[in-house]
Order: sequence, then structure tokens, then C-alpha cells
Amino acid sequence: MSKNKRAVLISIVNENGKFRIKLDDVAYQEGSPPTWTQKEHYTSKLLPEGAFEELNFEEKELADFGYSILARLAAFRKCGEI
Repeated sequence: MSKNKRAVLISIVNENGKFRIKLDDVAYQEGSPPTWTQKEHYTSKLLPEGAFEELNFEEKELADFGYSILARLAAFRKCGEI
């Protein structure tokens, strides 16, 4: 039996004037049409609306966010899920 292919879904939710950036694990489901199904929540970050609208982020904050995405994908690959 082969493992499901996995990915990271990035979404944004408005929470009373702030934005929550959510990273969730999803799994590929074959079918017609094929779909991606959320498996578990990975992490999230709450951002002030102004920072998001102006893309006003610290370089380290962006680097940490990118690293967390790549680390999750690397973990999927190591488990044979990519």
C-alpha cells in the first residue's frame, strides 16, 4: 500500500481586524476529481492587519516562516509522502 501524498496548505482568516495565517497538513485523495483533504493543523501566526496589508515584516520573521514550511515538506519527503 502506498502512502498518501502530502502537502502544506497555507490560508488566511480574518479574526476581528487581525489576520491569522494558518498552515495545515493535507493529503491527496485520488478520485474524480482528485482532492486534497486537511489532516491536521500544523501551525499559525496572528498578524496585525496593517502589517499584512503593507507586507511589513521583519526579515527574520519571514525567514522563520519560510523555514517552517520547508521543514514540514522535508519531513513529508523523509517519510515517503512526497
